[in-house]
Amino acid sequence: MTKRRKATFKTYVSHPRYGDKPLPSNNRYTLSEIQASYWQYEDETIFPETAIPADISKQNYSVFPRKIYVDMEKQCADCKRPFIFYAQEQKYWYEILGFFIDADCIKCVECRKQEREVNRLMQNYEKLLKTEHRTADESKTLKAIALELFQLGYIRDRQKVDRID
Repeated sequence: MTKRRKATFKTYVSHPRYGDKPLPSNNRYTLSEIQASYWQYEDETIFPETAIPADISKQNYSVFPRKIYVDMEKQCADCKRPFIFYAQEQKYWYEILGFFIDADCIKCVECRKQEREVNRLMQNYEKLLKTEHRTADESKTLKAIALELFQLGYIRDRQKVDRID
C-alpha cells in the first residue's frame, strides 16, 4: 500500500531549484491512477497533489514507463536526512538527461553536490600526480588537494601528502 505522508510538518533538505516542500500542481489524479502509473509508487511516500504527466516517448525505460511523476519523500543514503525527489526533477532526469526510468535518487541535493566536488578534486589530484614535470604552483595545488582529500578521508596515509614537494 502506498504511504502518503509520514508527518505533516517534516523538515526536508532544501533543493536550490524546488525548495523544501512538495510542489502542488493543478493536475487532478486519483491515488489509484498514480499507483497504476508506475510500479514503485506503492512502496514510496508520495504527495498525490504534486502529480504531473510524463512524456513516455522521451523516457529511456526497460520494461515499464512512468506515466505520471509525483513528488516522493526519500531518505539520503549518506546523511540520512529526509528530502523530496521532486516530480519536476524526475521529468528532467528521465526525459532530458535520459536516465533509465528505474534509476532512483538516493542522495539529497547537498550530498550529490559534495560528491561531485570530491570527484572533481580526485580528478585534479590524479591529473597533477601524473604530471611529470610539475611547476611550483602545480605542486602547491597538488599538496592542497591531497590535504583536503586526506581530511575528507579519501587519502588515508598522511605520508602521501607529506611526500608531495
